Amino acid sequence: MVFGPKYDEIKTALSSCLAGLGAENGVHKTAIDGVMVMRETAPTGLIHMMYRPVLCLVMQGAKQVTVGGKTTGFQAMQSLVVSVDLPVIGKVTRATCDEPFLAMSIDIDLAEIRDLLAEIEKDVGAGNTSSKTDQPALYIENVDDAMLDCAGRIFQLLERPQAISVVYPLIRREIYYWLLCGPQGDVLRRMSLPDGHTRRIARAIHKIRSAFNESLRIDQLAEMAGMSVSSFHQHFKSLTGMTPLQYQKELRLREARHLMGTNALSATEAAYEVGYESSSQFSREFARLFGMTPRQSVARMRTTTIN
Repeated sequence: MVFGPKYDEIKTALSSCLAGLGAENGVHKTAIDGVMVMRETAPTGLIHMMYRPVLCLVMQGAKQVTVGGKTTGFQAMQSLVVSVDLPVIGKVTRATCDEPFLAMSIDIDLAEIRDLLAEIEKDVGAGNTSSKTDQPALYIENVDDAMLDCAGRIFQLLERPQAISVVYPLIRREIYYWLLCGPQGDVLRRMSLPDGHTRRIARAIHKIRSAFNESLRIDQLAEMAGMSVSSFHQHFKSLTGMTPLQYQKELRLREARHLMGTNALSATEAAYEVGYESSSQFSREFARLFGMTPRQSVARMRTTTIN
C-alpha cells in the first residue's frame, strides 16, 4: 500500500531514530519524556500490559489489542488512542526483517487537554458531549497529514535536544488539538467535563488501581462516582469493556505475576499479597488469563531472562 512521500519521510525518520538509539526489538524511550519508539522484526506472542492515556502511531506493520474480551486491530497509518488506564493484551501481527513493525507513542496529559479545551471548546463542539452515549476509552483513527507533520517535527526535534524543553510542549499541544478536532475527539472531550460520567468513572478506576489488593466495594465506588450501583456498572463497562471486578482481577493477576518473576514469591505468597484468599482460585484465574499455570509462567520468565 502506497501512502505518499510524507509517510515515507516519517517512516525513515523513525527507523533512523531507532538506529541512533542502538535499539533492538521492543519499546524504547527517547530523549523526549513521554515519547517512545518501537520495532519488532517478527510477530510477537501475547503481551500483557497496562496502558495509560496514550496515542500510538503505527508507521509499518500491524498490531492488535484485546480489552475485556474485545480485540481491535490497527495498522500502518492508523493510530490507537487510549483515554483512561486500561489493562490490555497486545500482539504484533505483521512484521518481518525486511518490513518490521514500526510505531511511536506519545503520552496523553489529560489535564493539559482540559486546559486546551477550555480555550477552543467552540471550535470542537465540546458543549454537545453530555447528550451522547458512552464511548469506549480505546479507539482507532486514521493518521492524517496534520498528525504526520507533528510526528515529523518530533523526530527533527530529537536531533536538537537543547530545544526539547521549549518546543516539544508546543508540538504536543498541537497534537492534542488535532485529536480533539478528530472524528473520535468526543472521547477525550468527555474527560474534560468536571462532572461527566467519564471523569467520574476515571476517579473510580484510580481508586481501584491504588487499592487493588483490598476488598472491592462496588457500592462505595458507585457512591464515589455519584451514581447508582446499576448505573455505575453500565458506565464502567461501556468505558473499559469490563466490569469493576474483572478490572480488579486483571490488576491483581498481573501484579502477582510480576511478584513471582522479580521477587521470587511463590504462587501462594503472591496470591495473598495481591488480595486473594484462596490460592486454588488464584491458580485457576491466573491460568485463564495467561494461558498457563503460575509455575509455568515463572519458568518461562526465567528462561527469557537467561536468554
